[in-house]
Amino acid sequence: MTAVAGVAALLALAAVVASLGYLHLEPTGLSPVRNAVSQYGITTFRGGYRAATIAFGIAGLALAVGFYQTVKGTGRAVVILLVIFAIARCAISWFPMDAPGAARTSTGQMHGLLALGAFGSVTIAAFRLGGVLALQERWHSLAVVSTALGCAMVACLAGMALGRSVPALRARFGAIERGFYLSAIAWFAVFAVACAAGSR
Repeated sequence: MTAVAGVAALLALAAVVASLGYLHLEPTGLSPVRNAVSQYGITTFRGGYRAATIAFGIAGLALAVGFYQTVKGTGRAVVILLVIFAIARCAISWFPMDAPGAARTSTGQMHGLLALGAFGSVTIAAFRLGGVLALQERWHSLAVVSTALGCAMVACLAGMALGRSVPALRARFGAIERGFYLSAIAWFAVFAVACAAGSR
């Protein structure tokens, strides 16, 4: 079951990367440096954004199944965090962000909460898993990898938060957010491969 979950997570991640790649190659009018990834969801290319979010949610569920089979005790908190991530990612495209400069709406506020839930849960999961793996034999060597990627996610989240008040960072919000996506995808990929290969 662990290997099947790992393969499913890898296939879902491939769909995430393909969907995001499509969005970045098409003439969307958005800048990867300035604009948030969520802005694709309020363009005519919203289908590609929805595909990416749902695929990422599926990857989260698949990895949760893989971890449930392999990470014992306190590591089960990581499974719960991944389920939270999966629910938030699968739901978020039905609650599009408000257009920049537009009045705040309840839909846009929900989008923000879902984004916070997804970003926060996977970041905490990376740190929690790093701590758990440091104390057990299985995947022990991957503990530092999980923690390092968690640190990268925190750095990106800090940059995104500071972007609200620091103009230089605000102008690069899109690049910083994409750094978070890259770190999160890398974390998923490492452990999806570990599940699929049954590595120790």
